[in-house]
Amino acid sequence: MGQVGRWDVTRNRGFALVAVLLLMAVVGIVTATVLQTTSTEIQISANHKRAVQELYAAEAGLAEARSRLRKTPGAEATFIEDRAMSPDPLWTAYIAQSADWLPTDDPEYAPHGTNLIPVPGNPTNMVVQPNSLQTELPYWVKIRHKTEYDAERAGHKSASPHYVDLDGRLAGHSKNNRGNVIYYGYPSPTDTVPVSFTTNTSTPWLPIEKIVAYGSATNGTVVLEEEVLHLPGPNQLGAVHASGDVSLAGASVTINGHDACGVGGGLPPVVYGGTVTSAPTVQFNGNPASPQHSAHVPAPAAAVVALNTDAVPMNADQINQHLGTALVPMAFFADGGLFPQPQGIRIRQVRGFGILLVDGNATLEGEIYWDGMILVTGTLFLNGFGSGIVIRGAIWAGEIDQTGPLTVQYDSCRLKAALLAVPTRVRTWREVF
Repeated sequence: MGQVGRWDVTRNRGFALVAVLLLMAVVGIVTATVLQTTSTEIQISANHKRAVQELYAAEAGLAEARSRLRKTPGAEATFIEDRAMSPDPLWTAYIAQSADWLPTDDPEYAPHGTNLIPVPGNPTNMVVQPNSLQTELPYWVKIRHKTEYDAERAGHKSASPHYVDLDGRLAGHSKNNRGNVIYYGYPSPTDTVPVSFTTNTSTPWLPIEKIVAYGSATNGTVVLEEEVLHLPGPNQLGAVHASGDVSLAGASVTINGHDACGVGGGLPPVVYGGTVTSAPTVQFNGNPASPQHSAHVPAPAAAVVALNTDAVPMNADQINQHLGTALVPMAFFADGGLFPQPQGIRIRQVRGFGILLVDGNATLEGEIYWDGMILVTGTLFLNGFGSGIVIRGAIWAGEIDQTGPLTVQYDSCRLKAALLAVPTRVRTWREVF
């Protein structure tokens, strides 16, 4: 019996050893699994963090490009634009964060393009050097005009057009022959809604811009692409537009619809939707040279809302002021209903550059010189004296009531310059990889 008892103890000890060994194996497996899972989670977290950093860097690149496609006070030296009178389909500008950037970093680099790296004082610089406004962020950016080739790559064809094709060429395009630039505006005088279109003739509208931003981190890159456009304002049918009536009673009035910029053909001096009364001394020039009645006169109200994205508010009459500059036109907005009626806001003895937006009535009086757009949803009173009121650009209003000296000269270049004061609008966005 003693031997059997000792054998039972030994057997129990053996079972305990096996149990301990099995438990240790299970604990080891669990520990290894936990360690593996933790390591994987850490790696996933690191990858996610890097991907987020790359995404944010690329987004920052897009934001810088958008801001540099707009002219604002104090930032005119970093403004990026195609300086050619007629936009070049091969125009390309880069924003580089580092002097180490190489053209080979761009998988779609085109040696035959302009390939500018604009820097303050030298907007046509082509020497690689840092020109980003945020040199601590790891990104680089390419900006160029959208072309027919880009639209064809995105699926444009006759059966499913992405833009209105006005150049008469139906053949496809290539990387080396991109076709014409695609604009955003009004392809015909009857259009009331802006669209994408291309043409092989001059146009007063601005191109759609393509921006590609490469955001980097440790060993990866995120590429984002977007299309942005400059808001076109209302359609340009003449030097003066009035949805309603036009009264021109001044003794010294000249209204000229020929484009002083020389971009397009002549327009009528006045386009109106109501009636026109004018003194015999009023001089009209344009193509045709007389005021034209039209059912398609652009109402300024929608344009006032669209262009008032970031306009400088005017909460008081503007007397003896300088608004904007020739180098940096600006947008200004006034709620005419806040001022005494019927004259609305009074703008007297003012030199202005840019876009004047008034929701309601407005009165321009004295000696006024304005380069750009004037859009008034109500009645625009033009009461000039001395050398009178001189507008170089165009006027849109509900109605126009004029006395005293007045000169209006249609100028599409000044209208384009004024529109560059308005923030660009993102049209499409996508992550390339």
